[in-house]
Amino acid sequence: MLIDYTILIMRIVTYNIHGWRTADHKPNLDDVTDVLRAIDADIIGLNEVYYPRVAPGDARPALEALAARLGMYFVFGPCLRWPAEQDMPADAYGNALLSRWPIIASSAHHLTAKEEDKEGVLEGREQRGLLEGRILLPDGRTFTAYVTHLDHTSETARMVQLRVARTWLVRDRNRPHLVMGDFNAISRWDWTEDHLVALRAQPTSQGGALAGDDGKGPQVVEAMEKAGYVDLYRRFGEPGGVTFPTQDWPIRIDYFFASQSLAPMVTNCTIWTESDGVSDHRPVLAEIERLG
Repeated sequence: MLIDYTILIMRIVTYNIHGWRTADHKPNLDDVTDVLRAIDADIIGLNEVYYPRVAPGDARPALEALAARLGMYFVFGPCLRWPAEQDMPADAYGNALLSRWPIIASSAHHLTAKEEDKEGVLEGREQRGLLEGRILLPDGRTFTAYVTHLDHTSETARMVQLRVARTWLVRDRNRPHLVMGDFNAISRWDWTEDHLVALRAQPTSQGGALAGDDGKGPQVVEAMEKAGYVDLYRRFGEPGGVTFPTQDWPIRIDYFFASQSLAPMVTNCTIWTESDGVSDHRPVLAEIERLG
């Protein structure tokens, strides 16, 4: 049988689903399902997933129900650690990866390595993780997708977590791959220096955390770009795009970062604006024309 390697259209989405709750804390499993059906993605990265929690609307654990409704494979990457011999707690949170095609390998990496956090910046903060999934594409090749969700309180903490994440990402440096998720970080491309000054002056700690809480300004996105990754929305969108559409903080903190070898194959990246209220975030959609 001859295999056509010339074209492979992939639609990939990253979405923080707010723990199976709407922005006003109502159950959102049915609404999340509807949004993802409308987007019709082949690969989906989810943040703020609680598994095996059951959500109103289905008797099955919500993640299993969502995957079944969409006809997709799934893997879950917990951020919490617990003894391996114990059952996964119902309130375990983390990241998830869903795929139209088989996920043949996966691993959940914890972003808490002590050698990368010698000053104890992450001590007492929520545990965060990096979910790695290898997907078997229809043409027989594999594609690696990473899903992560960084700390929401400190740019310094996010930089530590990013350094830990890169110890895993570097293994794929010579292969096309994608890193997606809620980075809780802003890009200087979206903000003028005057806007950053105003953000730092906000009366809540969140403003300082976003603008850079160590006096160096936003660093996470720049660090990804210096490592060779391409911010896909920056390539295809306009400055000021919003993925966190709250009244107080209309900002872009959800990203697709493509490796250098993957970036030329990406044809579009947009923010999905037809889902407001389903979560406190908006999905971001990327389209990849082919892989090689």
